[in-house]
Amino acid sequence: MPKQAKGWLRRKNYAEGEAWLYCFYICRPTDKKRVENYKIIGLIRDFHSEAEAWQEASRLGYWKLLDPSVSLSKTFGEIAQHWRKEELTKKGAIGKRAAENITTHESMLDGFILPRWAEVEALNMQPVDIESWFEELAIKPNTRFYPEGQKAPNGKPERPLNWGSIQKIKSTMSLVFSHALRNKLIPVAVESNPFRDSKELGGVRCKSSTEYDATVVSPDQMIIILHCLDTPMTQMEWMMAVLHGTTAVRPEEGFALKWKDIDWENGQINLSRAWSKGKLTEGKNEDSMVPVAMHPVLAGFLQEWRRMSPYPDEDDWVFPSIKLKGVKPRSASIAAQDYLRPAAVFAGVIEEGSSKRFGWHNLRHSLAEFLAGEVDPAVTMKTLRHKKIATTMERYTHRITSKQQATQGLYLTAIGKMPKQKKGKKGGI
Repeated sequence: MPKQAKGWLRRKNYAEGEAWLYCFYICRPTDKKRVENYKIIGLIRDFHSEAEAWQEASRLGYWKLLDPSVSLSKTFGEIAQHWRKEELTKKGAIGKRAAENITTHESMLDGFILPRWAEVEALNMQPVDIESWFEELAIKPNTRFYPEGQKAPNGKPERPLNWGSIQKIKSTMSLVFSHALRNKLIPVAVESNPFRDSKELGGVRCKSSTEYDATVVSPDQMIIILHCLDTPMTQMEWMMAVLHGTTAVRPEEGFALKWKDIDWENGQINLSRAWSKGKLTEGKNEDSMVPVAMHPVLAGFLQEWRRMSPYPDEDDWVFPSIKLKGVKPRSASIAAQDYLRPAAVFAGVIEEGSSKRFGWHNLRHSLAEFLAGEVDPAVTMKTLRHKKIATTMERYTHRITSKQQATQGLYLTAIGKMPKQKKGKKGGI
């Protein structure tokens, strides 16, 4: 254990004689700077050896003076709890996180990370050990920890984690170490952080790809889905599908809409809240909670639904729960399970009985795929309200489009391998 973790001894001359000092670090309240402090144990003539001096320091209770915020022997569990308390749920503008992100980080911490690493000293966590653990998570059936009173869902088989989930674990652990360094809970040095740059400094690596491939709906399939939902009893569900399919709003945003959020005059829908897991949140992040475009045709559909809705007042939900008499909005997951998925099965999007993930968010992916072959990527990025175009290109527009195929056809034509077209038909992009 480093001496700074438990304090250290020093000798100093005084008028009465040479004395033993118990030295330790504290965090100075005025500027939070890590500074040295000390207490006198006694004269060396009274405590002849270091062992005797340590015994006296222990008897005097000097170990209680150690400031845990500057201890060098903190366990990962200690720095993780400090991050959870001081950073994860902070309310300030800097570093504030959406409720959904907080839930994800806490789930990763409590379900996987802390059961494995809580008692390990943070400075002893090596990149190779963490990478080996990642490999185990990807190969062995997951051993998620459930707190007392909670159980795994009935009938849900244990499976290895996919790399997308392991990436989330890595992200959470990296944030914990960054917080510990920023707050000097561990020494401010590159080697203290196992999640340092992996290429340049040998930090933790993780497979970046994920097996998850979002199912998208083609325009032809969307026509069938809307036809299935176009009944007197499912007009609300029809409107849900049209809204999510044409605007790419996230489900938690779409189901949190109130009529007052729709700006009919300026042709836009204002996003100011989200509804997730049965409660209101502030949405994904500040950059995403911006107005989305509303075409006049979409506005007409919304106005028609408002005339039909039993809750058409300004402060009412656009998609209210009839069962709860409009007090809360509909449940996105239940609405998808009961209405969207059966329609998607009929349209051939997914197979009957499939366990494949499919819901309202897939309509967001579907619009992105359609736009990829029709408009500039920057327009798609704006429509999806992404901060970086890389997010749009890498996660949402990865399928082959007809324009890409047509581009390939140009070369086949150039080398004389394309069949000659009949008169009156033109090729091109």
